[in-house]
Amino acid sequence: MPEGAAEADLRFARMQAHPFCISVDAVADHALRARQADVGATELRCDVCDAAIEGEPAGRGLYLWSRGDEVRVEEPALCGGCAVAIGMTALSAWNAEEEEG
Repeated sequence: MPEGAAEADLRFARMQAHPFCISVDAVADHALRARQADVGATELRCDVCDAAIEGEPAGRGLYLWSRGDEVRVEEPALCGGCAVAIGMTALSAWNAEEEEG
């Protein structure tokens, strides 16, 4: 089992039980550094618009997928504009769902 796979499985199980309670900071930092190392990147870039990010990212996305029993989690960096746009879109969708229900 790859390093960190057990932790990812545990986080996935917790998300199933509490889908709106996610602790991401440590995981996101680790995933971000691993991704940079994989591609040999020296510059942090937004996953959506590919803009260069100075300092800390304004937000992080969440990719979650599985293959067989393995669950993979990736939390790519987002620039300020993309983080706000994605957050507002999600909030709007949430509100629309609440009004329908």
